Amino acid sequence: MKVINASFFIKGNQRENFLSDTKELISETRKEEGCLAYNLYESLEERNTFIMVEKWKDQIAIDIHNQNPLLQSFISKVADYSIKAPDLKIFELGD
Repeated sequence: MKVINASFFIKGNQRENFLSDTKELISETRKEEGCLAYNLYESLEERNTFIMVEKWKDQIAIDIHNQNPLLQSFISKVADYSIKAPDLKIFELGD
């Protein structure tokens, strides 16, 4: 299993746009084969700092997900939403 933690640092005036785009992305991604979990959380200490926690069956599922048009659209907008670049961390977990 692979886990991806993607941290996002969102501009206050882009919060609603970010949340609107992630809502549909999360809903549709959860239906993808190999997606074990896909959740967005907001920091309690730092408003507009979010982390997307993704759990995937394997790299093949991630590769397919990375071609999703909703994800591609989201990626194209991230710079507009963000104060700084997202921080991605990828972990491989044993069975």
